[in-house]
Amino acid sequence: MPDQLTFRLDTDLLPDLPDLRPMEPRLLPEPFDSDDHLFEPWWGGVRAFAYIGPAMAPGDGAVRVVDALGVDLSAALPELAGMAVRVAARSAILDGELVVVDGTGRADPRELERRLAGESGHPAAFLAFDLLHLDGRSLLSQPLVKRREALRRILRPGDEVVAVPAIATEGKALFAAVAAQGVAGVLARQRMSPYFPGIRSRLWRFIPAAAVPGDGPVDDGGEPLPPPTVATAPVLALISRLPLDDES
Repeated sequence: MPDQLTFRLDTDLLPDLPDLRPMEPRLLPEPFDSDDHLFEPWWGGVRAFAYIGPAMAPGDGAVRVVDALGVDLSAALPELAGMAVRVAARSAILDGELVVVDGTGRADPRELERRLAGESGHPAAFLAFDLLHLDGRSLLSQPLVKRREALRRILRPGDEVVAVPAIATEGKALFAAVAAQGVAGVLARQRMSPYFPGIRSRLWRFIPAAAVPGDGPVDDGGEPLPPPTVATAPVLALISRLPLDDES
């Protein structure tokens, strides 16, 4: 019997796609090194899915951006329609974060809030760190390294979308660089991790670069959740300054 998480998408399945929910990390207070993990900067933006292709985004365009609760943000961020030409695939679902960069090249969470509320302003960008579906086929059961290889293969970076690079093994070095640049923290994900929609899993760990208040919100396992963060360093240009040139 074929794996239940590996299937061909057809029109009968498409109405269920908006119910996709993100896999979430569990909090870890200290950075670590590990040959079993990939380490990525976590930018402190708004988590979202990008549905690419006419079958994924029925209506006027070929891109639909949906937040973690399933709210369609496409109308508020029309500039992200340009993502369609950046993805070399008939259809795809990307997982990532939305950010807005201000006139000085810094991430601006308040400006992002205004944009999501439908106000005009600086353009948003989608920072992609995972690929969940490709050309009608689910990648959820594939290991993270395979999903990221496919993401890098199909995505041509531009103003609208960037594939967030990762580094293997050197989690402490990345954390030091991230903390120095004012980024929210580091996401550590096991290389062989499948994708579990809607699950907060220890296969993924978030190490915040700022202190988490002791009386802050907790997840369903009683662990504190990362607080809202403000990244004060240039975000898109920052990628090239972090030690992220190798995830082999």
